[in-house]
Amino acid sequence: MVKQSNDKLFNSLVKGLNDAIDYSNGKHVSGVHTRIVSIPKLPTFKGKEIKSIRNKLHLTQTIFAQTLGVSEKTIEAWESGRNIPQGPAQRMLFVLKNNSNALDVLGVKYG
Repeated sequence: MVKQSNDKLFNSLVKGLNDAIDYSNGKHVSGVHTRIVSIPKLPTFKGKEIKSIRNKLHLTQTIFAQTLGVSEKTIEAWESGRNIPQGPAQRMLFVLKNNSNALDVLGVKYG
């Protein structure tokens, strides 16, 4: 009984490894679902455009900084052109510029 169980396990592992090899070689593997995800290249947001995004959202530098999780000094530096946001900050600016509901999703409340 143990040998039969080991044989079944071995055969299952071999099949799985062969399926993985086939998949990595671009072959169709039954039961494997793929999804193609396209992520657009981020624009580089700089001074005036960052200020424009903030103004469009009707946020002060302080609230905008809290929304993005950065300091107010960082927002000042971005808007004046002394620094350029990197990585996740650029992605967040992209979302805020292109999605009118982004502030709701972030939990920003107007009073």
